[in-house]
Formats: sequence, C-alpha cells, structure tokens
Amino acid sequence: DNRFVLYGQQIVPLHGDDNRPRFEILLRMLDEKGGILSPDRFLSAAERYQMMSSIDRWVFRETTRMLGETENQLEINLASFSVNVSTQSMMDDEFTDFVEQRITDSGIAADTFCFEITETSVLRNLQRAQQLLHRLQKLGCRLALDDFGTGQCSFAYLKDIPVQYIKIDGTFVRDIVDNPLSLAIVESVGRIAKVINAHTVAEYVENDSILECLRDAGIDFAQGYRIGKPRPFADILTDFGTATVSEAELLEVTS
Repeated sequence: DNRFVLYGQQIVPLHGDDNRPRFEILLRMLDEKGGILSPDRFLSAAERYQMMSSIDRWVFRETTRMLGETENQLEINLASFSVNVSTQSMMDDEFTDFVEQRITDSGIAADTFCFEITETSVLRNLQRAQQLLHRLQKLGCRLALDDFGTGQCSFAYLKDIPVQYIKIDGTFVRDIVDNPLSLAIVESVGRIAKVINAHTVAEYVENDSILECLRDAGIDFAQGYRIGKPRPFADILTDFGTATVSEAELLEVTS
C-alpha cells in the first residue's frame, strides 16, 4: 500500500574537525490512520515471511531517489548515509547487483553510502558476510558492523571483514556512566577498532553524562536522542546542511 516512510538520525563526531554530515536511514510505516509505526511493529513479520530483502531494496531505492532529487548534489556527495542490510539480503546473490545498479543510475558517489550489517548476521554466516562486504567495498561503499557486542562475540573475526566503522550496541552505552563493566567493554572496543583502523560509533547516546563519558573513552562518533531524534528524511533533505548538531555545540554543553 506504499505506506513505508524513511526517517533519518544524525551521527556526529566527538573529536577532531570531521564535519561530514552523517545520517542513518531508518524505516517507519504508516498505519491506516496515518500514525507512525516503529520497526518493532512490522519487521518481525517481514523476517518471518522472508520479505526483508524486498524491504531493503525498497529502502535503498527510495533513498537514492530522494537523494537524486535534492538540489545541492555537491553537499549530498560530501555526506554519508548509512543503510541497514538484513541477513536475508546478505544471503541474496542479486542484492549487490541491485545496489550497484541503483548507484550507477542515481549518479551519486558510492562512498556516500555506508552499509551496516549486524554482528549477529556476520556470526551466522561469516563466509557470506565476507562476500557481501568485499563486493560492496569494491564498489567504493563504506561499511559498518552494527550492534557490536550483542552476539556471542569473538574479536577474532574482525580481522577477516573489511569494515570502517564499528557501532557499539546501546546496551553497553546506556549504563556506561554507572556500570564499570560496560565502560570497560566500550573502552576495549575502542582500542581494538584503532588496531584495525576502524572508527567507533556509540548508539543510544541519551544524555550529557553518557556523551562526556564516551568522549573520555576515545569513542569517535555518537548517535542517539541527545544528538537528535529520528526525523522524516524529507525534512532532513529540505534543511540539508543547516539543521545539524556541531561538535562545538556538544562541547559547549559537556565542557
């Protein structure tokens, strides 16, 4: 019924002068009355009925369409938009061909896109994950390992997958201020990421105390309600380049 809607959430740097606009693309659905349904209301059914690859394609098709229709293409190509890839798409032999065709047709630079694959998906089938990630890397796309720390984690596989970003799961970020174990885990992920030349992104950053703790721990990027709530992607593109949180604004609050 064409009731899917794209939202976006900002990702900001915690150190340095990296001012490249970054957003994660998120999916929402409209109910019969036009209300917004969050992914937990429909994605489990989509997974059960093997529809995730079709949904992933819709998300990327709509993302490239909307970006292609945005007036300031120079700014778009200097930004980064993260798109989630499901396990079902990872197992789909034709998914990367679809991505390549959409990038070619849109005329948008491949490194504008960062594809996120969850740690759980990688651990389910490391070989297929490697194939997908290497093909996307060959296209020139950026890559991220999402929800890191939620699986039966072994750091050993990190050396075998070509990711530029590791997104630390929010379960460790939410209580980082009060839980020494969570802090130790976050700090260890940060150190390991530097060894493999990857950047770290903390999800679910909800307040100033968490933000300051992450900065002290050396985490590179932050995402969460303290930075900004998800907004309709159309609104983000309308305000593109103006309505974003800067590192200077974050420093004012936490210094």
